[in-house]
Formats: sequence, structure tokens, C-alpha cells
Amino acid sequence: MDSGGGRIRYIDYDASIALPLWFLAASGLVIGAVVGSYLATILWRWPAGGSANRGRSRCDGCDRGLRWFEIIPLAGRVLTRGRCRSCGHAIGWQHALIEAACAVLGAICFAAGTFWLAPLAWLLILLFWFDARHLWLPNALVGAAAVFAIAVPPFTALGLPERLIGGAIGFGFLWLVAAGYRRIRGHDGLGGGDAKLFGAIGLWVGPLSLPLVLLSACALGLVDLAMRLAGGGNPATLKLPLGTYLAAATLGFIVFYCGQALAVWAI
Repeated sequence: MDSGGGRIRYIDYDASIALPLWFLAASGLVIGAVVGSYLATILWRWPAGGSANRGRSRCDGCDRGLRWFEIIPLAGRVLTRGRCRSCGHAIGWQHALIEAACAVLGAICFAAGTFWLAPLAWLLILLFWFDARHLWLPNALVGAAAVFAIAVPPFTALGLPERLIGGAIGFGFLWLVAAGYRRIRGHDGLGGGDAKLFGAIGLWVGPLSLPLVLLSACALGLVDLAMRLAGGGNPATLKLPLGTYLAAATLGFIVFYCGQALAVWAI
């Protein structure tokens, strides 16, 4: 790695490969934006029984098929000024936000030389939005996150047994909390997907870091709760997406992990 005064910084994958930092970041940005566009389509179509692999994107107002330049990730929204060119119907901002989030995480992971973390980050972004919008963590997506979590290098130096223990503890803890709540209150307080997602996260961060993930998620949940109550929400009927908070907390770990690889800060 060369970061001397004024010189271009490089990250070496091995003795024969050296790519400039800006190229890695730009590659991750572009790939992340494209992946984000696809994931956003999954988020919009899957709950309605549709498929992201079939049919062209269409305007929600006039049902016109969108042209190629209108669906370019991020740029399409700028070119159309956020509205359908035919009927003027406003295009939802959340689609572009998912594209932007995936682009930024892709750039961070690629620039840090930890590009293998990008798929995990992208899946967590999708799960974040699924739970936030639908209070639903699809088993297929949580399972994919578990596969990626166990396939990539862990957050700290952990062997496979420790990672499996982390997965078991993560799932088991929230499963017991959910079962206890159900027994005491007579109805569900946590969805089954929350325990599965926490187990998947445990496969990456290990058992010792799970409490920090959960504490971070709870802190985010308290902030969200305060904002909802301040907006007039009824505390008796509020349903909070724990999976969203868990995904956000883990994304924070990924950014920190990549920051260490980039030597942005030291610990």
C-alpha cells in the first residue's frame, strides 16, 4: 500500500495485483448502485407476489413502461427530476435511497479491499427495508445473509466453532425472549425472523460482539420510538422493526471493519 505524500494510494491483494484506490471505490460505487436497483425492485414486487426478473419497470401513475435512461441507477432519477415524463407522477424516493446506500457500501467495501463483504452489506440493506416497510424478514433473504456471513472473514479473529456458537447464541437468545413474551403476554412480541437474523449476524461477529450489536440495535430502536411518539404515535399500537435495527447496527460494524482496513482510524 502506498499512501505517501501526494502519491496515489494502492491496495495490494497479492504480489501481482495492485489497483488504485479511486478505481476500487468507483467500481464498488457503480456495482453497488446496479445491485441496489435490483434489490429495490425485489422490495417493491415481492410483497405483491411479483418477480424482479419479469416485466419492465412501469410508472405507478400511468402504467407506462419506463425507457432505458429512466431506470439508470441514481442517474435516472436526476434525468427525470423524480417524475414520470408522461403523467408527472412523483417517483418514490426510497428506490433511489436503496441504490445510494448500496452504492456507498459497495464503494467502502471495495476501497477497503474487503469486496467480499459487499454482498453481506447489500443483503442487510434489503432486510433493513423489508422489515421497515413490511415488518417481514423473508426466510430466503435471512438464509442468504447467513450463508454470506459464514463465508466471509469474521469481524474479529474467530474460528468456525466460535462463529457457530455466535450463530446459536444469537438465534437462541431472541427465540427465548420471544417465547417468554408470548407466554407472559399471550401474544407475539417478536417475529420469528428477528431471531433468525440475529443468528445470522452471530455467524459473522461471533458471541462476544453480539451484545454490542444488540445494544446498538436497541439504541436505534429507542431513538426511532421517541421520534414516532413525538409524531403522535400511539405507544399501545406501535410495532417496531427490530430486524431493521439489527441490520443497521451490523452495517455499522461493516463500515468500522472497512475503516480499519483503510486505516481511517486506529483502535
